[in-house]
Amino acid sequence: MKKIFLLFFTLALLTSCSNDDDGGNVGDDPILGKWFVAEINNTGNLPIEVNDCNRQSFIDFKSNFQADSALYAENGAECNVENSENDDWSNEGNSKYRFVIPFEGIGAQTGRIEFNGTSSFTFYPDLLAGQNTSIVFEKR
Repeated sequence: MKKIFLLFFTLALLTSCSNDDDGGNVGDDPILGKWFVAEINNTGNLPIEVNDCNRQSFIDFKSNFQADSALYAENGAECNVENSENDDWSNEGNSKYRFVIPFEGIGAQTGRIEFNGTSSFTFYPDLLAGQNTSIVFEKR
């Protein structure tokens, strides 16, 4: 009888434990990892062109809701880090995220994300919706 009680107790203990005791399972969020800027598309007046140097710019989303980012820009004939930051990011639900875009003048944005498999996503910033702006990120 003790063995049966111990078996049921063990099963109850194992099934009552959960990976998301912190209120959510951020470890499964598809945005986690290092993403590089691939292109910026817009039909408005936003004058941002992405060159080969800019394509080294990245955001590294971490499970602690922190994101390291670096903006690479041409300085003469060289490509150097122009700005690097550590900022918060958040998953607002319903495919909405908020994070800092590593291009000067864009800053923190909330917008909709469409994941294209596990290797890229397209971000549609709410604030720039009138510009028909989208930013494509690739995981490398």
